[in-house]
Amino acid sequence: MENEKKTRLTLYTFLVVLKILKMLRFSGLIALILVLHYTDAFFPLMPGDHVIPHHMLRVAHTNKFVAFSAGLTQIATLHASHNDTVPYDRVFLNMGGGYNKTNGIFTSPRTGTYVFMYYALAQQNKQLQLDLYRNDDYIVGSYAHVTSDYGSVSNSVILGLDEKDTVHIKAHTDDYLYGQPDEIYTSFTGFLLVPDEGRTQHGSHGQGSLG
Repeated sequence: MENEKKTRLTLYTFLVVLKILKMLRFSGLIALILVLHYTDAFFPLMPGDHVIPHHMLRVAHTNKFVAFSAGLTQIATLHASHNDTVPYDRVFLNMGGGYNKTNGIFTSPRTGTYVFMYYALAQQNKQLQLDLYRNDDYIVGSYAHVTSDYGSVSNSVILGLDEKDTVHIKAHTDDYLYGQPDEIYTSFTGFLLVPDEGRTQHGSHGQGSLG
């Protein structure tokens, strides 16, 4: 009976937290990932359960959660020759304070493995080519060019970051992004998947490591 009450309570908590994250404009999948990684209360362990060490599964219960999400509320023209970064100016969430809306750059507040996702909509009949960078290193890119409508791009990546590493989205060419305060189609999201304090994630060669 006690276990049944605890399960009902934790499932209720799960649904409440999930609803709050979705209200903050997280997609259902992103909200679910964040909830599962920031709590271990939803499925109580029973006698005889085999346990994987917590540091391999989730973020510890600390005040150092890291997650951000931001969107673009304006039409923006970017130039690679100016080294322009996408200015995501509406911040939905900035846990850990790593995202800077003034320059569009995320600075890692702690070492670990992170997930990043970005989406963008081009202005009508314009091209769009965006690249994600870790510090000064190109990681992934995306491209769209629709001659009679609006093109869109997206990409995602899992990266190892050291403390104070930066991640940002840059223009590859002359790029034209669409956005309005009530039409946010361009966004940038990231969160800490696994903390890894005391270890170097990528060193001088840009290679991630969890071992």
